[in-house]
Amino acid sequence: IQKWAIAILLSVSAGIALTTSILIGKSESKALTRPWFSARNVDVTAPAWLRGGIPVGNIQLPYARIFIIVLTILCLVGVYWFLNRSSWGLRIRSVTQNREMSACLGIPTETVDALTFALGSGLAGIAGCAITLLGSVGPNLGGNYIVDTFMVVVVGGVGKLVGSIVAAFAIGTVNYLIGSGTIARMVEAIPFVSDFFEFFSSTSMAKVMVFALIITFLQIRPAGIFPQKGRSVDA
Repeated sequence: IQKWAIAILLSVSAGIALTTSILIGKSESKALTRPWFSARNVDVTAPAWLRGGIPVGNIQLPYARIFIIVLTILCLVGVYWFLNRSSWGLRIRSVTQNREMSACLGIPTETVDALTFALGSGLAGIAGCAITLLGSVGPNLGGNYIVDTFMVVVVGGVGKLVGSIVAAFAIGTVNYLIGSGTIARMVEAIPFVSDFFEFFSSTSMAKVMVFALIITFLQIRPAGIFPQKGRSVDA
């Protein structure tokens, strides 16, 4: 009965989606879709309390970026507490290290999967809201961050929160030092080294250099800075 119910619901939902898309597609004005779906980026107006900044010497720290930093710290603290101090966090870590043994001990692995997916989706939603404060929003907004995100996870160690934090700081710092030309200016006394880093002193070329360094690092430590531990991993 459950399989038949799922099949019927899927058929009905597919029919509704198809009918709705046809009706909207034939609409001349497309007033319903134009404000929401288009190739153009949309500017998001920040609240009044996030406008402006704090002057520090010759620079100004925007309130929006300070808010994003504080929000990130709160999310990190919350995730750390959840994974290390709650019973469901213990179940998540158990399933991550040894799924079969966790199931034998009575841990609902499918529920853990759903909870983990919900947690990740919620954090992604928070990150998406935070990114809107940095610029316009469009369909390809995530493409600017997806590669860096994967590099952070792989370098830090899959499943390691501390590793992701350390890797994010390391990759971001190295990317800035190379892309801004800081390293090239630091080694001006050595002409050929300075010319080498000067060639990579741009945003796009700095990413290429960082990517090459990450590949070299993973050849030495394939599991990342903080490798995952467990019986299934050691086996």
